[in-house]
Amino acid sequence: MTQKKKNKIIEICIYSLFGALAVWGLVYIILGLLASNLPIPDSQNALRSGDNVIRSHFGLGFFGWGLILFGVFGSLTAFSLIYFAKDVDKDYEKSQRRAARLKRNTPTENKVEEIVDVKVE
Repeated sequence: MTQKKKNKIIEICIYSLFGALAVWGLVYIILGLLASNLPIPDSQNALRSGDNVIRSHFGLGFFGWGLILFGVFGSLTAFSLIYFAKDVDKDYEKSQRRAARLKRNTPTENKVEEIVDVKVE
């Protein structure tokens, strides 16, 4: 018997926030790759000029910041999944113990006793 666990509101908010920020990092990675690899001249490449502006202000371009954002928020998402999974394991073990206890306490109606016939000389 499996039970579906209802997620708490805080869990859903954390998953949504960290997941959205990880996707933001993934978009930055893609923009950085496009900015450096598009076969467009520098005068017409808006992504490359935007990447150069960000690089001059913050020291890293789209690709670098995308790696940082994706790494940080991807790992935070994984850690939050691990943290909240412990509660599910506790609830599952509790229900398994309860089911075993109920099974042990119910009388079985189909008990068959074996009679062994032994001849003693």
